[in-house]
Amino acid sequence: MTLLSRLRRFLRASDGTASIEVVILFPLMLWPFLTGMEAGIMQMRRVMFEHAVDVVARDVRMGMPGFGTAPEIRAAVCDRAGIIPDCGNNLMLELSPVQVEGFTATESAVTCRNRDLEVQPATTFNPGSQNELMFMRFCVLYDPIFPGVGIGARLDRVEGGGVAMVTETFFVNEP
Repeated sequence: MTLLSRLRRFLRASDGTASIEVVILFPLMLWPFLTGMEAGIMQMRRVMFEHAVDVVARDVRMGMPGFGTAPEIRAAVCDRAGIIPDCGNNLMLELSPVQVEGFTATESAVTCRNRDLEVQPATTFNPGSQNELMFMRFCVLYDPIFPGVGIGARLDRVEGGGVAMVTETFFVNEP
């Protein structure tokens, strides 16, 4: 056969047309499912993280034993959150008293862990005294499950890698 007749036969053949449609349409049909799964996991992490912070803030406020140092508080949040991968190495804590007179909301930058650095920046840890208004802020880093698809591709990464999840709370130290 000549080259021209082989080319004609190849162009007339209909073998494999269904597989071409699947190759083109399958990623488009899979995208909403992956995006929905990522959104669900993100929301579950957020809810578990905020619940853990609320429970730990209550325990710190009440002066429960085992909540006197930053590592103890961080460990308690990670134990209660449960669903954040490598939480102990990716969680930063700020705890400081708030001056009630002339209080204005702070616009200070959130301190998150930088995975590229061996030594992390110091965070504020001042447990305050009785009947003092306290501000507690946590920042934890996590990696999206599907970083290149849908929501995972659009999330803002912090310096050193990871997506920051921040939660803040106020409480008054009990006597």
